[in-house]
Amino acid sequence: MDWFHRWARDRPDAPFLIDRDDTVVDFRRAAERVDRVAAGLRRRFDPGARIGVLAHPTPEAALTMLAVPMAGMVLVPLPSRARVAAVAAMRETADVATVIAGAPPTGAGRPVRPSPDDDHSAVFTSGSGGRPRAVRLTWANFEASAAASAAHLDHESDDRWLAVLPLHHVGGLSILTRSARQGSAVVLDGPFDAATAVRRLHGGDATLGSFVPAMIDRMMSAGLSGAPGFRAGLVGGGPVSEVALAACPLTLLPTYGMTETCSQVATADPSDPRPDRLVPLAGADITIERDGRIAVRGPMVSPGDLDGPPRGRFVTGDIGRFDTEGRLRVLGRADRVIVSGGENVMPDHVERVLSAIAGVREAAVAGVPDDIWGEVVVAVYTGSVLSDELAAVVRPLLASHELPRRWRRVDELPRLGIGKVDVDAVRRLFD
Repeated sequence: MDWFHRWARDRPDAPFLIDRDDTVVDFRRAAERVDRVAAGLRRRFDPGARIGVLAHPTPEAALTMLAVPMAGMVLVPLPSRARVAAVAAMRETADVATVIAGAPPTGAGRPVRPSPDDDHSAVFTSGSGGRPRAVRLTWANFEASAAASAAHLDHESDDRWLAVLPLHHVGGLSILTRSARQGSAVVLDGPFDAATAVRRLHGGDATLGSFVPAMIDRMMSAGLSGAPGFRAGLVGGGPVSEVALAACPLTLLPTYGMTETCSQVATADPSDPRPDRLVPLAGADITIERDGRIAVRGPMVSPGDLDGPPRGRFVTGDIGRFDTEGRLRVLGRADRVIVSGGENVMPDHVERVLSAIAGVREAAVAGVPDDIWGEVVVAVYTGSVLSDELAAVVRPLLASHELPRRWRRVDELPRLGIGKVDVDAVRRLFD
């Protein structure tokens, strides 16, 4: 798992990081920087110390993040654009020894040889299922996740992965670890900007990418028309409609995963990229509980939350099922199921139906309390169609208990930091 030194020896001049100005950091320089930062940390902190790093989307910050585990310490990636109070709360939760916000201390010394069971990182969840938690991820977790991803995507050393997801979330951090493992390049373009991402894709600068659905919509609005050499883009963090997949000129692969599974564990087949048919990745043992929730066991599953009890099999908060061909269908969050008049409503299903209607760009659905029905469905959407027209179009497409009773057209859907829809904020729009 000493990825850097392998490539620094075998392909020293190969690019590892490419920034917005097209400055290249090759593997030799990357390994040297990682070694210096790791040595500086070992002079100041004990092995196993938790080191926070503000995860700026820059080569310096990325290399500092990768150096912390090489120092025998635990990386705690922190959002670089969050409020001071939010970062302080994360620092307290994770009992962080220090936070590196800029240039870290450096020194000289031999690198640590990590053990597979050593903690690599403590990564905070997005908070979509409640308060963010710090999840332990080991070197073995990242190794298994990267190996499974590489096998599914044919990720090779000549690939260039466009990194526009926040690096403090597992999806962004995994781009760094996968590319370090495979000896390939990461295109670090700073905070997501649709026009910049489109320029990169039009210029053939990326072969792989990771996105959330909102990014696809914004890139399409910015004129995305093609991407020479681009092979596949992972789309996670929420449901993506077949209409959006068909309209986008990129090959997009809906994917399912979470912090507790070190990112993706099921992804669409490149030959069959439908959003409701996902293939479990190598090593991910996915089963369905009696209550319909998805459970995952395998070497990529976190051993537990920071300072929490050990974990073997991880039972998620998502409802799913397998079809007759063994493809996984993720139906939605268990805690988002709306019970209206005794009938269960899956918000993801309603959102897919709404998003397929002409004049709708994106839609989000939630349940709000109702004295008669217990809960009723409400919908927020972006697009040009008027709510009365949308209600008439959708009426024959949904069961009566699935029909939104109240509508709100907005300029942008409310979102959490990583791009997931903020369901609580959707509900508040109808208070």
